[in-house]
Amino acid sequence: MPVKINIFHKMVLLIASLLVPILALYGYSNQVSVDVVKAGIESSTWNRLSFFMSQMESNLDQLSKFAIIASRSPGIRDYMESWKTDAPYDRIRKRSKIEEQLILQSATSTWVNQLTVYSPESKEIVSTDYSITDRDIRQLMKRESQTWDYVPAESGGEEAYFSRYTYVDRQQTDLLVEVRFLADNIQNMLAEFRRTDQANPFFYHPQSEPIVSGDTDSAIISELVSLLNRKSLEPSGSEIVKIHQKKYSVNYVQSKSLPGWYLVDYEPLEEILSPITKSRNLFYGSAALLLALSLSAALLLYWQVQMPIKQLIRGVKGLKTGNYSIRLQNKVHNEFEYLILRFNEMAEQIQQLIETIYEEKIRLREATLKQLQSQINPHFLYNCLFYIKNMASLGETEAVAAMALNLGQYYRYATRVESEMATIEEEIKLVTNYLVIQNLRIERFHFEIGIPESMRKLRIPRLTIQPLVENAVIHGVERSARYGIIRITGRSSGGEHRIVVEDNGGGMSDEAMAKLQQQLALPMDDEMGCAIWNVHQRLLHRYKGGSGLQLARSESGGLSVTMKWESDECG
Repeated sequence: MPVKINIFHKMVLLIASLLVPILALYGYSNQVSVDVVKAGIESSTWNRLSFFMSQMESNLDQLSKFAIIASRSPGIRDYMESWKTDAPYDRIRKRSKIEEQLILQSATSTWVNQLTVYSPESKEIVSTDYSITDRDIRQLMKRESQTWDYVPAESGGEEAYFSRYTYVDRQQTDLLVEVRFLADNIQNMLAEFRRTDQANPFFYHPQSEPIVSGDTDSAIISELVSLLNRKSLEPSGSEIVKIHQKKYSVNYVQSKSLPGWYLVDYEPLEEILSPITKSRNLFYGSAALLLALSLSAALLLYWQVQMPIKQLIRGVKGLKTGNYSIRLQNKVHNEFEYLILRFNEMAEQIQQLIETIYEEKIRLREATLKQLQSQINPHFLYNCLFYIKNMASLGETEAVAAMALNLGQYYRYATRVESEMATIEEEIKLVTNYLVIQNLRIERFHFEIGIPESMRKLRIPRLTIQPLVENAVIHGVERSARYGIIRITGRSSGGEHRIVVEDNGGGMSDEAMAKLQQQLALPMDDEMGCAIWNVHQRLLHRYKGGSGLQLARSESGGLSVTMKWESDECG
């Protein structure tokens, strides 16, 4: 069965069909905007980090070249090789010139740095840092690689710095050149980067403390370092992480000159995306307000239109089921008020008309029942008088007397007009009188009556069983050559009662029986006998649907006629 959708549901579906695509389109557009902004942030951050890294790499490359320049300086090599031949004064003078040269070379870099040259053979140290000792040189020579190494600050000692040494072996003359710069140089660059680009950069190494500028948020950096330590970082990348219930965009790039060190920058997404978020919230708020207004309009339409329509539908269904007393209550004051008032007037007029027709129908039915009963009485009287005439002609005085006695008892019963109904027991007495009369005339059948005592007090229309018995005698027993048997039985089940009259006569064919059963429901014509038709019609008029006569073949081969009716009486 197809589902019917009323106007209110259609309005809700229409609102949903309008809002859902708009919300979906805006959601998609908002997500695209967020993705574009994130991509822009990543691109901008990547460019800043690349620029910062290129500047740092340039400074590191310059410092790396200092070692090569120092190792190739003739004055330095001459000084390192003249320790056996030159006088002390000459060596002091050469040393002063070399120190000035190293200082000038160190000053060409924007980073604060220190240059140290050491000769393992002569144990001579020339450096821009006068505090360097043989111990520092020995520690330096223990390193396995000649790359930039990070030396963290010691408590109460030197500051953190990066150091790289170059070991030169040329013409069997060894030189060790160290270039060192403080981590403060990177801190200063990070601070400048943070000031000019509004960034939050820091230098990160998985096995060292991060290098940060002075005014950074140490708590966030600590969380970021903990997250980065758990990851396997690529040379460069970008991630979205959540710290303290806030999302951050983290970008990083690896240094080519400083092994294992990454330049990391983070930015809070909520602050960057706040204009888009405010716009999104404003749109969703407007959509919610529009939805509330639309639902209010739909509810108003429901109360003003749908409810009156449902009332009218309920009223029409009530009229259809026969409830003509139904009236609608007017709860709206609009155009439906006129329809509801007119419907009530129409229902009242229909009720009055139905009541008038029903009363007329009852009167007509009573007249029809009286007319049918009047048709049965002359028919039976004609048959009885015809029998008496025949018996008198034959000189059968006893049969005439018995017929007259039973006929008198019959008419004493039939002429009582104070009631149209009789008990089954009274009807059975009448049938017994009739069968005694017919048995006197035919003398080749007997009858059996098996009506339960519980049914004998039930009331049925007068002269309903006798026509069925008469039909069994005339059309069953009389037309059969064998000895006849007529049985009258009854049974009750709840409010349904049955009396069966059957004989062992010739019976009827199935086609003839079906045709007769069909004719019982049709108006009587000249070709149809009136006895069982009258009984069937009287039962139909008097009782509920399903009442009437039912024809069947009896077990003894004749015809079985079942009189069925439904009443509130229980047998």
